[in-house]
Amino acid sequence: MESDSPLRWVRKTVFGVTQDTLAEIGGVSRPRVSRYENGEGDPPFDFMQRVRAEGRRRNPAFSADWFFEIPSDRAEHIRVREDLQ
Repeated sequence: MESDSPLRWVRKTVFGVTQDTLAEIGGVSRPRVSRYENGEGDPPFDFMQRVRAEGRRRNPAFSADWFFEIPSDRAEHIRVREDLQ
């Protein structure tokens, strides 16, 4: 079973999008998003800024801390995303 990296968790839980869509949001290629999620390099600052801005636009409760550590109360954050749909 594949473990979630914080970026993968943000993509799936906060955004609910594919790697392709996150790549468009962040201005990079899909393979690059895959590498970031797998720990094969760190995303550049401008990518993180774009993703953070989109996260805040979609979900006012978005926290940039989620890039570094997956929240322990995952269910609460999933409900926030579902409420926005």
